[in-house]
Amino acid sequence: MKNSSVPVLPIYFNVAEYCLFGIIVGVIVGIIVYYVFVNNKYNTVSGFLFGGKNMSIISISLALTASHLTSITLLGVPVEIYLRGTQYWASALSLIFVTFLTAVIYLPVFHRLQLSSSFEYLEIRFSTHIRTIAAVLFVVSKLMLLPIVPYVPLLAFRLVTNAEASRITAALCVACSTFIAVGGLRAIVSIGIVTTFLAFAGTALPSGLALLPMGFKKMWDVANHGSRLVLYDPDPEIAHHTSFFVVTLALSTNWLWKIALSQSSLQKLLAVPTISKARICLTISCFGVILMKLLSCFLGLVLYAWFAGCDPLLTGQIKKHEQLVPHFLNNLSTMFPGICGIFIISIFSATACCIASIINSVSGVVFEEFIRPWMPESTNEIACCRIMKFLCIVVGLYCGTVIWLVLELDRLQHVASGVTGVTAGTLLGIFTLGIVFSRANCSGALSGCLLSLLLCGWLLVGAENALATGALTFQGKPLVTSGCGKTNFTHILNVTTIIPVALMPKKPLQSLFRISFTYCPFAGAITVLLIGVPMSYLTGKSKTDSMNPDVFCPLTQSFLHRLPDRSNSVSLELRPANTQEVYMALDEALKHLKEVIDKK
Repeated sequence: MKNSSVPVLPIYFNVAEYCLFGIIVGVIVGIIVYYVFVNNKYNTVSGFLFGGKNMSIISISLALTASHLTSITLLGVPVEIYLRGTQYWASALSLIFVTFLTAVIYLPVFHRLQLSSSFEYLEIRFSTHIRTIAAVLFVVSKLMLLPIVPYVPLLAFRLVTNAEASRITAALCVACSTFIAVGGLRAIVSIGIVTTFLAFAGTALPSGLALLPMGFKKMWDVANHGSRLVLYDPDPEIAHHTSFFVVTLALSTNWLWKIALSQSSLQKLLAVPTISKARICLTISCFGVILMKLLSCFLGLVLYAWFAGCDPLLTGQIKKHEQLVPHFLNNLSTMFPGICGIFIISIFSATACCIASIINSVSGVVFEEFIRPWMPESTNEIACCRIMKFLCIVVGLYCGTVIWLVLELDRLQHVASGVTGVTAGTLLGIFTLGIVFSRANCSGALSGCLLSLLLCGWLLVGAENALATGALTFQGKPLVTSGCGKTNFTHILNVTTIIPVALMPKKPLQSLFRISFTYCPFAGAITVLLIGVPMSYLTGKSKTDSMNPDVFCPLTQSFLHRLPDRSNSVSLELRPANTQEVYMALDEALKHLKEVIDKK
């Protein structure tokens, strides 16, 4: 039974917070002005998408790290720890595995080919139809996801600030992101550097300050008694979306697509001149993201220790657990003024960076896939670059319009996340089929793609229907309110540490619709491979002899024993004739003929 709602005072910036927010916005505006109006050195397609391909290792590493620091990481991961424990820490293991696969299998292919659009690979490897289908899937999923990125922090902070103010802030964020995207990859990298430092500060400072009243040992004891310290959860229940296997296996699929194959990630990895530098960027960003994930997990433990005896949702102080972090910061700001503003600024910067990266990549794909093929070949690079910048503005206006006009995006948020998972798994399967399996052909790729979309779409629709009817719920660990009403914070902690932990009830698997949504990308990728490989064998193997060997990963190339022979024959056929060599060969033939005649 919920207690009476406790009024929550809205957030008001003090002078220092306004100054800091103004400085950050000023930095963003300065980046926009510089790369849009001043620096026209990279006003070409290559410069817009890849920054001239001569960027530094540190800047690209920080930009890759910032691409993971979305509002979901800063707001969602701590809530996940608060509700279900620290099993999410194992995502660090999956990230290491994904980084290794990217560096060894996927990155060598795209760094050798140097394609403007990652989907151009599918035309080289399979056919134009596969390329078009994949590009449409990418654009649709990103356009559905784009309005959700600013909506998540807007929804979270609507509790503690004026609704109109939160909407204006989201619109300002989208506007800044649009013009950052217009500035090209170098502008996105610059804001990514700022975002990385702000995100680390915005996550580490609240955690450290919240420990001052209680101490690390007290926090750790509270989390331990509340069964939030989960190092290994081998629960085989496929509806359980925070088990060890889900966090490591299923989550790796989504991250592999995002890091190794998505357009925005490849643009950054191809912005450095050599593959060795690209691998260094991957390694540095991997450790940066792991550190940020662990900081978010630590913040989740601090949240639980802070509210262990009085859950804000059960007491009516918040409407959803997604608002837990802003509510915590609002309480913390009474003890440490300014800390809430720092976190809001980090959220603003991370959201702007993420939106700008999506807008830039979507605009580049739309131009390369659907506009450039219809343009005259004589069109110069400057005109092409202007068209892409115009597309950035159009996509940004679309995002801002949806945010401003649509009041509630809760259902769309679930659907967009599901569609993104479906397309990520299918696209990962198609690219992997072409890069790893030399005998895969267009028929196998097309059949695997269609069946993967049907299967994952069916699972998505069924799961959404189960969520809407209440048949599917995600259970967490127990939450209590026995510590509410205590005037002393230490007293609340002492009470909550002796609360017994109830076991989470387990439900038997009733249908496939109870499968965790995190398995959807994994199921999609596996379906493409399981269908695509046999179908390729049944319909005839791919013409490997006539293909460019660079479309295969190094491991696959090592198994193609015919490639060296083929390359030698091709080089002999294409080599221009050398007159001196012809004369020497004729001379040798005549000498041999003369010797034969003399013997007779």
